[in-house]
Amino acid sequence: MERHVAISAFGSYYNSLQCLPPRVTAAIVEVHHKTGAPVELVMLVALSAMSTALHGFALRTPNGGLMSPALYCMGIGPPVCGKSSAMSEFYKPIREFDSTLSARRASTAEWRHHPAFRDVLQLDATWGSLLEALDGTGNGLTIADDDCIDQLKSDVMRKRGKLNRFFDGPVKESLIRRDHDPLVAYYPSVGICCLTQPEIYTEHQLAARYADRKSGLASRFMYAHTLDGRGPQLPSLPTPSLNEIHLLTTWFLEQRLQRLLTGNTERVELCLSTEAEARWVQLKQQIDERMVFDFPYAQDSAGRATEKTWRIAAILHCFNAMPLPSSSAEPLPSISPIPPGAISAAWEIVRWSITQFQLVFPPPKPKPLRISRVRERQLEETRIAKGHLYDHLRRSGADTMPWSLAQELSWLSAHKFKTVVDVPPLSVAVGFRVRG
Repeated sequence: MERHVAISAFGSYYNSLQCLPPRVTAAIVEVHHKTGAPVELVMLVALSAMSTALHGFALRTPNGGLMSPALYCMGIGPPVCGKSSAMSEFYKPIREFDSTLSARRASTAEWRHHPAFRDVLQLDATWGSLLEALDGTGNGLTIADDDCIDQLKSDVMRKRGKLNRFFDGPVKESLIRRDHDPLVAYYPSVGICCLTQPEIYTEHQLAARYADRKSGLASRFMYAHTLDGRGPQLPSLPTPSLNEIHLLTTWFLEQRLQRLLTGNTERVELCLSTEAEARWVQLKQQIDERMVFDFPYAQDSAGRATEKTWRIAAILHCFNAMPLPSSSAEPLPSISPIPPGAISAAWEIVRWSITQFQLVFPPPKPKPLRISRVRERQLEETRIAKGHLYDHLRRSGADTMPWSLAQELSWLSAHKFKTVVDVPPLSVAVGFRVRG
């Protein structure tokens, strides 16, 4: 069903919204009007929630590798701007799904410790609890926190190298525990969605001495940064497109659960169409050409455009091409290859995120030129000597003076007088000529 949504009033993210599939665009606009949250943050949490629903999927890249569609997202906005409300709207079906998992675990003893019934969302995650939730093959979760002041200081976020490997994947991660069996996670899928305030995130970067960026972790994140406050709210606004996103999210999660219950840990594979691969080759050439001039201070983020674009293209394709199910128990149909339009739309999102990255990590301010101490002393001596000579000429009414008298009045040595005082700029400025 076609939807015509008025988005021309939005700002720099207009092109990004315009290129998204109609269902996704309409859902983002609905949540924006319902909660009053800035569109940048709504768009970010929408992508994060949709990627969380796809932990049971994987993208087969053109080079033959497998890539998880999970995203690392960081939303930064002022207090009381509607961040948490927007996140709640898109994460609602995932949290409800986790609640049903708890009820199912409690209903059957056999399912109590079954890996398929582990929660999809983690909040107060430690490295041990994270590996415990990922223990086994093909498991996935998302660390979701709408007030991540403590999460930024957690041991999980400090393990930057391990988070980098989770993102790059596929990876095997293990943890040896005393008096317990070791935890081993094979090919896990990990997403992150954290929301915070500008001051808190700036303080975190300063305290960590920008270790997130130095380690490469920041370049793997999708950022949304805004200083806009909360707009008008329409709590009773109908959200038909958002409801469709919820329906698809629950369907994807339930089908992943059913596969895991049968012992099938293989992920549903997605692939790029031949046209999409050709489209990306064109875009990548443009990115490489613009790297130095358009992205001089965000080359680390722009350098990961490939991974981010492919992941977002897979997300948009799944939530656009899949028909709405009659129930979450309906089996997934075969999914067509990702078209070039999804690649173009995903690149618009990634290009917008690079501008957001530059807001979070602005270019360094140019340092003022400092005059050397030797030059400072030389200028001070020149100033004093100039004052003595000018005073003498003014009192005597002459415009010339002997060399020996000028040197004596300047209180400088013969060598310094010759190199510091007897130069054309000073002579012209003072208005005198030294006689030999």
